Amino acid sequence: MTNTYAINTTRGREFEVERELKTMGLQPWVPRCLSSRYVKEKRETVWYDRPYVPKLLFCVVPAICWRDIYDLKHVIGKPVQLSRLDIDGDSGRGTPGLRDFQEAVNAEYLDAQRLKENSQYQCQYRPGQALVILKGAFEGLHAKFQDTVQRAHDDYAKLRVSVELLGRDTPVELEPDQVSEI
Repeated sequence: MTNTYAINTTRGREFEVERELKTMGLQPWVPRCLSSRYVKEKRETVWYDRPYVPKLLFCVVPAICWRDIYDLKHVIGKPVQLSRLDIDGDSGRGTPGLRDFQEAVNAEYLDAQRLKENSQYQCQYRPGQALVILKGAFEGLHAKFQDTVQRAHDDYAKLRVSVELLGRDTPVELEPDQVSEI
């Protein structure tokens, strides 16, 4: 990641500048956050991408393209070159770098995507149907689907299944992506 620059943009134009840089053949990275809001008129939750850090994106820029970036419409000021310490961080002091930030933002984005998929989940199981648990403490065990549970404080519906433990059926609540049909 040599020649990595932090590029300041006009607020709300981060994705537009990202598209322009991609058309130039570069690989920009805009830290993204997946957010949602409830729209009364539609009576549903709308999901959208927004910049994690407004007015900022990162890009590896070869020297030949530097001037072209400086002249882009929504780029403000001169791009700032990041040092090796800015990129890798200082593990001795516990200071995170750009790579650590990128990993954390991407992990948070994946969690938000999972939340979005679970919130849009439509139950496809019938009561009594046999399932296998894919993740969690009961991984690999067989379960019987009972019903879906939607509570006001939950972001999405969960599945209530029964798992046989020590000769007894035990009710367990799982997320929709934790089970699969047998």
